[in-house]
Amino acid sequence: MDSIDSLKQLIHQQFGVEPSAIDPDAPFAQYDLDSLTLAELMFAIEDSFHVEVPDSAVSSVTNLRELAALLDGLRATGNA
Repeated sequence: MDSIDSLKQLIHQQFGVEPSAIDPDAPFAQYDLDSLTLAELMFAIEDSFHVEVPDSAVSSVTNLRELAALLDGLRATGNA
């Protein structure tokens, strides 16, 4: 499972958004994910993938594709 699919599943578990309804290029706001829910998502990512997400990610990441790229980068550098 690639990062986008893994993150879709996590968003589904955390916020009830159906994975098939998530467009990786659509802004998170389209799914009613505001900055507070994005912060919650970042904590869930840290727990699920054993990485440390920088605080700046909440304001700099705007869609699923960007989030997957961030996650891939964190995994590649071993930022755990």
